[in-house]
Order: sequence, then structure tokens, then C-alpha cells
Amino acid sequence: MDGKTPVVAVAGPTATGKTRLGLGLAGKLGGEIVSCDSMQVYRGLPIGTAQPTPEELAEAPHHLVGFLDVDEPFSVSDYVGLAGRAIGEIYARGKLPVLVGGTGLYARSLLRGFSFEEGARDEALREKLFQEADSQGPGALYQRLLQADPAAAKEIHPHNVKRVLRALEYCILSGEPFSAQAARCAKAQSPYRFLLLCPVYQDRRLLYGRIDKRVDAMLEEGLLDEAERFFRHCQRAGTPPTAAQAIGYKELFPYFQGEKPLEEAVDSLKRESRRYAKRQMTWFKREEGARFLYLDGKGPEEALDEAVGIVEEWMEAEGVARA
Repeated sequence: MDGKTPVVAVAGPTATGKTRLGLGLAGKLGGEIVSCDSMQVYRGLPIGTAQPTPEELAEAPHHLVGFLDVDEPFSVSDYVGLAGRAIGEIYARGKLPVLVGGTGLYARSLLRGFSFEEGARDEALREKLFQEADSQGPGALYQRLLQADPAAAKEIHPHNVKRVLRALEYCILSGEPFSAQAARCAKAQSPYRFLLLCPVYQDRRLLYGRIDKRVDAMLEEGLLDEAERFFRHCQRAGTPPTAAQAIGYKELFPYFQGEKPLEEAVDSLKRESRRYAKRQMTWFKREEGARFLYLDGKGPEEALDEAVGIVEEWMEAEGVARA
């Protein structure tokens, strides 16, 4: 053993059953769950961010779910620090840390040991950039980043205002490309021995059908009321909080503003969720060493049995003791 902490990560596209799969692995292997989702950290948004239900939370200890006020800023460096602490505490208790979620940047940064510099932050500049994005649209901000740091822009989706803004803020304040910091981060050594298990569908239509059904289920569970409360909060807040960019809310805001009928807003939500899943699949297919668990034609129990087999094989090969 090299002293590295073992971690099993269940990460991949939305609506692939990661929550249930992670819970199953935790139950069979003596684990605790660490969320790897950039939006599930926020309190008061359980439906739209697809947080584990109270019943699921009771099945195994969970960490980094619903602990942060929606107005609090939260960065990938914040996540790496908090998740790393949780993983260390879990392992010290003799339990297996099980990372579960679909935020690829969080998973990569944590598991590969990226470190982050906390400098180059300025609230006044950030507010100015937010106002620019709000008045001119996210495309204008992205074009500025494209000129300042093409390498960084290539790795960031144009509509991910939070990441575009952060990269541009760093470029302006530090005088160097944001991608230069990323390159330094990539040289860091990981403190973990990890298995990255990605549940996916080979037939994308199956996944898209699951996404549409999940949106319908969320609406039945009260997503519209939750989103409207959050919309009113955002109006009072002035500067939109980070969570306002979450899929599940921003697509419904035009309905509350009277700009779109509900049916059109829901269709937009489903479409953006499918696009997000496509981007997630592209991200995780690039991850070196990822093991793909193909779900086509498998029920939840069969998928769990296969996942347990993959994890046990990895544990034996790596000399990881069962909890």
C-alpha cells in the first residue's frame, strides 16, 4: 500500500441512477456517501437539484448535501477541500468513501489531486461581470474569455456563466491565462487510489427517455412551487446566486416572468437536461481509467450486482480491505 486513501466514485450523466447505485455499493461494502454535485450543496432546492430523498439519506451517511445557503458562493476549490476532509474522516472510521454525482470538474479535481490558488478574486469586478452577462447575455462574456484565454474557453461551455466569469476574473486580475493555473493544477499528485465507475447507456434514446420521465416526476413532486420560491428570492437578491444557473430553475424562470407558457418552459427544461447529459457523457469518456457500466437492458439489481463485482475486483487488485 502507498498510503493513498481508497475512493470509489460513481459518476456520470444525469438520470442514470447514480444515487441508487451509490447507496447500493455503500450498503454492500460498508461505505458512506460524499456528494459530487455542484448544485446539491444548496439548502432549500431538493427537487430541482435531485438531492437524495429523506428515505435515501437515512440509508447511509451522506456528506455535502443541502448544507449551504443559496446565496453563498461555492467554488471547485471549496469543494475539493470539504470533500477531501469528509473522505479522510470516513476512511479514519474504517468505512469506504463512495463519491456520487455528475459534476465532472469536481470529480476530476478531487480525485486527481488538483490544487487551487485562492488569489485573483475581486467582488466588485465579479459584480461588474455579472451585470455584463445579465445585460448583454452570456455570449458576450464568453467572447471576452475567448480573446483573453482561448485554451480556457475551449474547456468551458459558453452558457456556464459561473465558470466563464471565474476564468475571466482570474485573467484580468492575475495578468496570466486561467489555463496556466489549470496546467499547474494538473501536475499535482492525487492523494487517492480511486475507481471511477461511470453508469451510461449505449442507446442514448433510453437515457433521454429517462430524463423526460424524471422531469415529469419532479413536477409532480412540487418542482414548480420550489422554482417559483427560488425565482422570487433571486428577484429580491439583486445579484443572481450561483444556483440560479442550475438546470431545473433557469428554464422555468421565463414562465414566472410571463414570457413563456408553462408547456414551452417544461420542454426547454427537458431539452437542456438532455444537452447536459450529452456534455457529461463527453466529459467522462475523456477520463483516463474510467470503467463504464452499461445499463441497457439491465434492471437496478442486475446493475448493482455488476457494479459490486467491478468494485470487489478492483479492491482485491489494489489491496483495499473491506470495511
